[in-house]
Amino acid sequence: MNRRRTRLIAIAALAALGASMASVATSQAAPILGAQATAHVTAQAVPIDRSKAMSAADRAAIDAEATSFLSNSIDHTPGLWLAVWDPERGYYEQAYGEAALDSQPATVKDRFLIGSITKTVFATAVLEQVAAGTLKLTDTVKSLAPSVARKYPIAAKKTVAQLLGMTSRIPDYADPAVAKMFANPQQTFTRDEAIALGIAEGKAIPAPGGYSTTNYLLLGEVMKAVTGKTPEALVNAVLRQTGMSSSKLMTGNVQLPAPSAHGYLGAIYGPEAAKVNPSLSATTDVINWTMEWGKEGGGAYSTIGDLAKWGSTCLGTNLLPAKVAAQRLKTTKIDAGNYGLGIVREGDWLAHSGQAIGYTANVACNPKTGAVVAYALNSTEGPLDISSYVGAKAWPDYARAAS
Repeated sequence: MNRRRTRLIAIAALAALGASMASVATSQAAPILGAQATAHVTAQAVPIDRSKAMSAADRAAIDAEATSFLSNSIDHTPGLWLAVWDPERGYYEQAYGEAALDSQPATVKDRFLIGSITKTVFATAVLEQVAAGTLKLTDTVKSLAPSVARKYPIAAKKTVAQLLGMTSRIPDYADPAVAKMFANPQQTFTRDEAIALGIAEGKAIPAPGGYSTTNYLLLGEVMKAVTGKTPEALVNAVLRQTGMSSSKLMTGNVQLPAPSAHGYLGAIYGPEAAKVNPSLSATTDVINWTMEWGKEGGGAYSTIGDLAKWGSTCLGTNLLPAKVAAQRLKTTKIDAGNYGLGIVREGDWLAHSGQAIGYTANVACNPKTGAVVAYALNSTEGPLDISSYVGAKAWPDYARAAS
């Protein structure tokens, strides 16, 4: 789904929650980095201490605001999963509402799709190979994988950095893929089919670049050629490295293990989907749809605790040597914000959001303080206006900074 159609797709770092719950004032934020600028903020590793519980007053404030959000969600989002870590104030994770309409209360053990947050994990895997000397950011597709370059000439001269950083200008397959999914929820996509779909039907992207998941699937093909490992294996290795035992990128169709959150089209996308397929509606449950189109660009699942754990690594940046981490945090201003190599800079925060049909998620860290915010919802446009409900009372210090 494209940002021109939704302001919450794939990457709007701290799309809504960050505005009041986990962000800083624009006037106080670190300078926004331009293309090829030097990153000045080094990610700070502050492991989450789950034994350090947030105060009862803070927990109650978060609970009240989360409940208010669900009651007023314009997308009629059934459930909200939320985790917050502040090294000074402690940790809190909670689930609210329903994992399945009218039948299953949400719990913190529920698994859900994390959409394009998957990109941050795959980017970390690629950058670990850069750190190991297996490839360079300046290497081209043609130099690394001649067969991929022959199959997709549009990608031949693109570099690893351009693919990771969304500056290749290769069109996105997401919009046409979603339309096909609405028409046939059992639609499947091979990696080659998705790449070809983007090149043939995706919208043209102007300079200096724009958000396109096609970049990551092309890079997945390149990484297979270079390492001999599938993109799924590379992503899952990073998840294991981080201790995210309830998270995974599956090969082929994504089936969420129990317990899982059922995803719903929601009040915003339901009517749009119904124009393509009259059998669809706001309450259409997508749990059994063939959700294999995201792959290393958006197909992984997680839990709220695991997502917070990923946030505590600053989305994998802390797993990298300092030189490679600094390269990752150089950003270019594109339609998705100040985009680095599989990560977004939003003021003092590093973040990435993800959207899949029926699910939305976001994770962010503040490298200056080590603070983390993660959330997920089980509707396609779930987080719209979440900052109006969650954050101002629960996090007055963040709210004051953002005002």
